[in-house]
Formats: sequence, structure tokens, C-alpha cells
Amino acid sequence: MERRRFLKDCAVIGATSVAFGTGLLTSGMAFATESDPFQTTSVDAVLAALGVDSPKVSDQIKITAPKVAENGASVPVAITSMLKGTTEIITVVTENPKPLTARNRFGKGAIPWVSSRIKMGETTDVIALVKSDDGYSMAKTKVKVTVGGCGG
Repeated sequence: MERRRFLKDCAVIGATSVAFGTGLLTSGMAFATESDPFQTTSVDAVLAALGVDSPKVSDQIKITAPKVAENGASVPVAITSMLKGTTEIITVVTENPKPLTARNRFGKGAIPWVSSRIKMGETTDVIALVKSDDGYSMAKTKVKVTVGGCGG
């Protein structure tokens, strides 16, 4: 029993060390804090928790999402940024109980593109916030969620 526990502990320590060493995990990510933006319940609170103040609207951010989603449990959304020096793409769904849906960070040379399926309870705006060399920029699109998947 002791040998198995020792080997398990070594594996956990090794994986954690690799994650810290490669930058996949940082000390700020290890534990949720009281100001965790994923726990906020309004778009204004999300922006405040992220330190975003008055993002400018940009046509260099493209959101690909259906105009009408027949299944709000799984809405495909893709976001692409053409802004120079993009380091982060943040997805916010305004009418969700917890609007911050995703926060994706990019290293140098990465292609700033994300794709995901998002749960939406009702018709709402999807906002893409992008952090780049010029600060924060945003784009948004409305997605109509139909009742019961009937298209009405």
C-alpha cells in the first residue's frame, strides 16, 4: 500500500511541476478567490473583476454563431481576433446566470481563435472581449434561443 501511495504522490507532484514549468498553471490559477470573475452574476461585475474599463468596439473581432439556436444547451460559437498582439479572448453571455463563459489566453505566435459550445437559457448577446496591444476591444452578436427547439 505504501509503495502505491508513494508512486501516486510522485506522479501528482511531477504533473504539477510540469504544468507550472510550461506555464499551463500559474500560482494565481491554483485556487479560486473571492473576486473570481467566473462567479460574478452580471456583465458589469465581470468587467470590473477582469479590470476592463470601456472596451472599444472593433470590426477586427469576428464572432461566428447561429442567428437562431434551436438547442440552447449546446450553441456553437467561434471567435477570431485579427488584432495585433492578441493575448486573450474572453467570452461573455449576457443573460446567463454567470455571464463569464470562457477566458482563453495565448502566447506569442499563437493563432487567436477559439471555438466552443455554450449553454444559453434564453435569447441573449454573446460578447467577445479581446486583450491586445491596443488594450481591450469587443464585438457582440445576438443569438435567438427557440423554445423547445421548435424554431418559434
